[in-house]
Amino acid sequence: MTSVVLRLEGPLQAWSAQGRLGIRDTEREPTKSGVLGLVGAALGMARDDDTTLAELRGLAMAVRVDRAGSLLRDFHTAGGGRFRGEKYTAHDTSSCVPTERYYLQEASFVAALQGDASLVARIAAALKSPRWPLFLGRRSCPPSVRVLLGTVDEGATEAVRNAPLAERVEADRLRIISETEGGVGDARYDVPLSFAEIERRYGVRYVRTEWMQVTTPSLEVRP
Repeated sequence: MTSVVLRLEGPLQAWSAQGRLGIRDTEREPTKSGVLGLVGAALGMARDDDTTLAELRGLAMAVRVDRAGSLLRDFHTAGGGRFRGEKYTAHDTSSCVPTERYYLQEASFVAALQGDASLVARIAAALKSPRWPLFLGRRSCPPSVRVLLGTVDEGATEAVRNAPLAERVEADRLRIISETEGGVGDARYDVPLSFAEIERRYGVRYVRTEWMQVTTPSLEVRP
């Protein structure tokens, strides 16, 4: 049992699970689709590469919330102007479309992906030298620290429980969200079935939430 451990930290993050053109929301912790999208960018995975995505989708994921951050609402517009001399429209709408986009400010998470040792090693190598830029849910949200913490011979839940703490932790209890099997737990509609531009598709997974007291982490991760 092997896991790759990630630090997801930056000024802004956005982990949307049901965004629409008018409202681009964010969940309060990283989604599986967002984390696999980050890994896919590191690997250089094409949007229509459903074979590689199926491999990544089989990884079990757990997340620890070191800093929950605060919610930011930002106002944007789409369309209504010109791009390279041509009129720019949004979804066949000739006029400007106002949008609201939500972000997490100053949040910090640990995420772990558990699976086959060769795939985990491949992901770790890609995160050391990513093919494309990494971002925290949206392209406008780059990480502010190194993403790869390392790999461990533990399951995803144990890996996040024992990973080093963020430099600044604001609570004496930290939330851990782990995937479950057999349809037990809370449903999350964030499993990517396809990242294809024309037809993005998602499925359901189930998670449980538990808590851990803040203590000195004991598990060493391999850089």
